[in-house]
This record gives sequence, C-alpha cells and structure tokens, in this order.
Amino acid sequence: MYLKRLFYKLLGHTPATVEMVQYWKTGDAAPSKVTQKDGYTIMKIFGEKYDFPGFPRGYLLYGQLSTLKHEIKNQIFNDSWAKLEKGEDIGDYVKTVLPNIYDILRKQEYEILPPESMVPPVREIHRALTLVAPDHPEFVKLITYILQEDDAYRFRVQWIASWFGWMKWFYPVRAFERSLVWLEHAEIIGDMKERIRLLRRVLLALLQDEAWRKRFETFFRECDWSKIKMSKADKYYFRGKYFRVDLDKFNY
Repeated sequence: MYLKRLFYKLLGHTPATVEMVQYWKTGDAAPSKVTQKDGYTIMKIFGEKYDFPGFPRGYLLYGQLSTLKHEIKNQIFNDSWAKLEKGEDIGDYVKTVLPNIYDILRKQEYEILPPESMVPPVREIHRALTLVAPDHPEFVKLITYILQEDDAYRFRVQWIASWFGWMKWFYPVRAFERSLVWLEHAEIIGDMKERIRLLRRVLLALLQDEAWRKRFETFFRECDWSKIKMSKADKYYFRGKYFRVDLDKFNY
C-alpha cells in the first residue's frame, strides 16, 4: 500500500483529482432515466460519466427499510453488545432474535426483487448464500434485500472485498477482521466509526461460535469476490459520500 500511495503522489494525484459524481456540487438532485442493463435496473444520470447501478427507492429507504434496519441494530447489535459486556455468549441469542426480524421482513416481501434483477455484486452474494444456507431462505432474503436497496451498505461491503488480501484463501475470519479495521479507518464521520466498531465486535464475537464460523467460512470461500469488488462506476458514486474510498492510494 505504501508503494501505491507513493506512486500516486509522484503522479500528482490527490483525492480531489480522482473522478467522482458531480451533481451534488450544484444541487440535491439531477435529471435521470431509469432503464435496464443485463437484466438489472440502472439510472442514467444526465451529466455524469457512469450509470448508477441500481435504483434507490426513497419510499423504502426512509420508510419500511429504515424500520427494518433500526430493529436489526437494536435487537441484534445493541443487545448483543450489552450481553458481551456481561460476558455472555451471543451465538444462540442471535438465532432466537432473528425470527423477530423475519416477521418485519415478511411485511416487505413484495418489495424484494428477484435475484436475476439484483445488481451483479448482490446477485453473486445471493448465489453463494443460497448454496451454503439453503435451509435459511429468509436470512438470504434479509441480507440481499438490504444490500440491493441501500447502496451505502452495498458499497461498503464491496469496498472491504478489496482488503481481504492473501488471507482470504487460508484464514477467512482473519481476512474479514482485517477488512473491518480498514473500514473504520475509511469512515469520516465519528458516528459511522462507532457503528463499525459495534459491527466488528458483534460479528467477530458471533464468529467464535463454531456453527456460525463454519457457515461463514463456507460462504466466504464459495463467493467470487472479484464479482463483488467495486467497479469504476461504484467508486465514482461512492466518492460523493463521506467515506475515504481511495484509502489505499492516498493518506488522508
């Protein structure tokens, strides 16, 4: 990473010189056209270099999906953190609380896109999860529904895929832990850093449970991470958010 940063520095590149979405500099919105590409929905935003992968549905993001994510944060992550503080195991606890989340998910099931209509990275995650967890279809729906509809979550999952390094072949959990550390460094807003710390502690504690760890390692090895890594278009739009997308290239 040091050599890469030095290379970009010698070329005179900075975070301000890389290509990124422009419309937010002059307004809150831009004219766009929703269309299809290879079976999934994209937005052609006028004046922008790349098409936006997916189609954010505002009524979902600020409505039902927001409620779902809020309950996941409270019932799974916040409560798990509290149990960890007491020295309790959370492997079985998460299994008992997931049905509560699925009850909320079922009320939104008509909004879930079929796998073939999902953006390619989410499509790959759906494929891998379906293979390793055929007995948990609602878990598969939960993960892919959120990633498909909320690009802020999707982009972060895609971003960490570039930080697994060589460890992904031999030590999936360690590779995942490494990527989450870098994810915290890449966050700019303090509140988001705290969320990543919460996420990291709970997920890594969960992966200490043998059943969860084996399932995760199987999924990790099944997934073709090259199909999940960020494309030029993904990075182009992600740079418009409060996130150090090019942390591997610039020390900022």
